Amino acid sequence: MEEKKKKGSWESQSLQTAIDKVLSKKLSVRQAAMQYNIPKSTIHDKIKAINRGEEVTMKPKLGRFTSTFSAEYEQVLVDHIKDLSNRCMPLMKKEFLKLAYDLAETMKIPHRFNKEKGSAGKHFYYDFMKKHSDISLRAPESTSMMRAVGFNKPQVDIFYDNLEKLMQQYKFTPSRIYNCDETGVSCVHKHQKVLAPKAIRQVGKLTSAERGKNITVLFCMSANGHYIPPFFVFPRQRMNERLMMNAPGESIGVAQPKGWMNSDFFLQYLRIFMKHTQPTKENPVLLLLDGHCSHKTLAVINFCRENHIHLMSSPPHTTHKLQPLDRTFMKPFKDAYSQRCDLWMRTNAGRRITDYDIAGLVKDAFIKVARLDIAVSGFKCTGIHPFDRHLFSDIDYLAADMTNIPLEQTETSSNALNNEQAVVISNSIVEEQMKESEQSISEPINTSPKPSTSSAPDLVQIIHNLSPLPDAAKKRTAARKRKSERSEILTSSPYKKLAEEKENEKNTKDKKKEIKSKIEVALGGKGKQTKGKSVDKRKEATKVKPNEKKRREVEPLTEISNTNKTICVVCLETSEEDWIQCSSCLGWVHEACADIPESGDGYICDRCRLF
Repeated sequence: MEEKKKKGSWESQSLQTAIDKVLSKKLSVRQAAMQYNIPKSTIHDKIKAINRGEEVTMKPKLGRFTSTFSAEYEQVLVDHIKDLSNRCMPLMKKEFLKLAYDLAETMKIPHRFNKEKGSAGKHFYYDFMKKHSDISLRAPESTSMMRAVGFNKPQVDIFYDNLEKLMQQYKFTPSRIYNCDETGVSCVHKHQKVLAPKAIRQVGKLTSAERGKNITVLFCMSANGHYIPPFFVFPRQRMNERLMMNAPGESIGVAQPKGWMNSDFFLQYLRIFMKHTQPTKENPVLLLLDGHCSHKTLAVINFCRENHIHLMSSPPHTTHKLQPLDRTFMKPFKDAYSQRCDLWMRTNAGRRITDYDIAGLVKDAFIKVARLDIAVSGFKCTGIHPFDRHLFSDIDYLAADMTNIPLEQTETSSNALNNEQAVVISNSIVEEQMKESEQSISEPINTSPKPSTSSAPDLVQIIHNLSPLPDAAKKRTAARKRKSERSEILTSSPYKKLAEEKENEKNTKDKKKEIKSKIEVALGGKGKQTKGKSVDKRKEATKVKPNEKKRREVEPLTEISNTNKTICVVCLETSEEDWIQCSSCLGWVHEACADIPESGDGYICDRCRLF
């Protein structure tokens, strides 16, 4: 059987060369067709079109249909797809097909799209995806709004400024740079894809329970691949030694009702960290961590300063970009942990994974994932070691520029920090960020070059009108001012001073609450149990004067009966003295303890004026 001929198999450059030689009388049409393997009719038709002054394309034309959009239009569509993807707002397949239909209708381009559905068809979609191999249909990863907006250039610049300052001052080697972070594991693990018959609609797989408890595990690794034994926090009232069966060597476990990390446990872990790293004044250690409240207490800061451990926090909602453990360790660990749980369930048929089995499963996954290459790659891809502050490009900040809101400096931090602390954002940086944000909204940053035609700007604007770029600032009527956090050198003197002020404020509030609770307990027990004459005086004291609003008429100093059962709300004692009643809480106060106003207005006790 004769092989079927392939139409249009010749190259456009070969056709151009054949036409040039025919026009220059070097070859005849027949000779050119035989030499370049091009049909004689094709060369003849092209030459006749050139002689008539018509525009000729050298690409083979197969069939009676042509592409709906030219290369210029398709390139603008590709740029728009990439721009929206970089802003964490990618187009779905249906949205893209509708955009293609709207573009053809707006530009009056002849098309064969479905007008009833108002959408392009699957043949256009497959042809478009085949032409542009740099675009693919993918399942996006959920990214919170705070993460998208929190990872912005000013915040990242502060992080690298602090890191560069510490690196230049202490010359940390890779073996002295560590990163620690918590993650949660559960007896109910996540399943991976399995093999099953096609005829079955639902494929089941056993788990230990419907919902599991969260067990916190703290990991720590260095830039040269050294791993500290993990630290477990179990959601229990009391710790049981059985919970640490088959745990990684030298690891520690503690119990907390909710299974959360707190400052006391983190301080306990720092003692273990110091034991493994042996920091000294000549050879200090840098520990990078997130800005969780348990990492920034005064006790933690004092301990690290005394033991030559330098703490540095990352900006809020940026650990997915700036934390080595999140970048390269946590995902492989979770996958390995799920695999070990699957193997355990298959090996121990009929049994459930309990809290007593978690440590052993974590050990198996930890041994598999705690590799040198994972640690080195984690610090490299975050720009920590080797140090690279220009690792992230403008495309990485597009999601933050979506809000078009400049970074607000923290009032409390800026008042307490000085030049010894991290570099504060200057006005020029903020103004530059605002200009970049405004420019990113009006002119998107594209990963591929724009087509060099005069109609390209108009076409881009039409695309933006049909599929607008996200801009949250347009819907925001007024910017809400609030305190924002940033990267800090936690062991620096300015931050220690700020932590001491916060600790003093907290102690003052706790002391006030304690005094208030004691007074309420005293009043609830005996202060309201007055009889006879005192009840009449209380009712009389609560009458409102007719000529004055919101003022209560209080009987002057009186003597009440049953004084042995009445407690003074100021001194919390009972004695037979003259009394006066508070017009706010209706509690009784000794004349000697009361600060009676000379104006004769209603008396208010110190307790009510204080709280």
